[in-house]
Amino acid sequence: MKNKKTNITSCIVFFSALALNLLKGFFERSKDILRQAQDERLQNKKNKYSSILFIFVSFNLTNAFITESNRLATILKYINPLNNTLVIFDIDNTITHPEIEFGSDEWFCHKIAQKKAEGFDDLTAIYYVLPLLFYAQFNIDLEPTEDGIPELIQYLTENGIAVMALSTRSLPIVERTLEQLDNIDIHFCMPDIEPHDLILPMHHPCFYKNGILFAGNNDKGEALHTFFEMMNYQPDAVIFIDDKLKYLHSVEKALEKYEIPFVGIRYSGCDERVKNFDPNKSVAQLHAIRTRNSKNKNISSQEEKIVSC
Repeated sequence: MKNKKTNITSCIVFFSALALNLLKGFFERSKDILRQAQDERLQNKKNKYSSILFIFVSFNLTNAFITESNRLATILKYINPLNNTLVIFDIDNTITHPEIEFGSDEWFCHKIAQKKAEGFDDLTAIYYVLPLLFYAQFNIDLEPTEDGIPELIQYLTENGIAVMALSTRSLPIVERTLEQLDNIDIHFCMPDIEPHDLILPMHHPCFYKNGILFAGNNDKGEALHTFFEMMNYQPDAVIFIDDKLKYLHSVEKALEKYEIPFVGIRYSGCDERVKNFDPNKSVAQLHAIRTRNSKNKNISSQEEKIVSC
């Protein structure tokens, strides 16, 4: 009888343990299924957000439009990392301006307006002012229009975004412009473009070097179109930021030939500076520069005489 009770107790213990193991396995399996379901729901949510982001970006970049902003970082919300987007910056009064009023874009426009008031046509007025503009550029330094611009451009290039500049600056100040930008750590990168310098066959001199297209007196849109044709280059989308609306329209029109999605941003960050331009101050600054250069010339002449003795 005693052995029989022992056997019954052993059986009860055995089946109880078996039942507990089965229940434990069931609950573990249920937890795995629940975790898997939660993971799937989370992934579906991520995919949904990714789809929304892609649709948002695609919507912005498949419809050519022009907007306005006083911050250069606005370009970031229009860049689609899934395609070959080209970001183009204007230089003067967009990413840089002079430290003083003399030699600024607003100074140049003021001097042209003066010549036109004397009866000269647009092109003749420009040619009258250009020599003094070149003199200015070799005697002034540039500064970024906003804090963080060199870092913004570097961020874009390090993340594989093609970045170039499109400027109406002309051939005589190509090297000086590169020097001015290098002094404030601004550099452009077009990884798919070879060679790094190129003369474009246009009505007026047009030159590409180190990521900058110097359009001079050529239409900016036509210059960019010629550049694309010569390089056999066509990005998936273009974002162009410039302080002058006419140049945004020019580039937009040129890109219609390629059916390239286009976002133009009219940069307004320097509007207040342009509005407050003081011609009298620029005259005084020019005089100060000439006086300084004259003194430096006299010092150099005296040093040469001392060395010769």
